Amino acid sequence: MKFIIFACLFYSFNLSAQLISGPIVDDNRKLNTVTDFLLVGNTTGELCYQLSVDAAGNVTSAKLISEKTSVISTPIRMKGKQMVSAFKFEPGTHFPKFHLVEVRIKVVLEKK
Repeated sequence: MKFIIFACLFYSFNLSAQLISGPIVDDNRKLNTVTDFLLVGNTTGELCYQLSVDAAGNVTSAKLISEKTSVISTPIRMKGKQMVSAFKFEPGTHFPKFHLVEVRIKVVLEKK
C-alpha cells in the first residue's frame, strides 16, 4: 500500500515538474490537460516554450525559448508548439489576464 502511494506521488511530481517556472507555477494554477510531456520524433532532446494563458485557461501564445531547447528540427518544433498550444489550464477571473509559464517537452525516438 505504501508503495502505491509513493508511486502515485512520484508520478504526479514528474508531471508537474515539466511546468518549469513562472507565475502559473507560483500561483499553483493547475494544468487541466492530461499529458505526459513527451513528443515522439526522429531525434531526442528537449523543447522549452513560454506560454501565455488567458483567464479562461486557454493558451494564447507559445514562444520557443531557443537557449533552453536542444532540438533543431523545425517539424518537431512545430509539433511541440501545436502540442503546448492545445493545453488547457484552470480557468479563473482571479488569475492575471495573461499568465505566463515555461513548459519543457521531452522528445524521444519513435520505436520501430
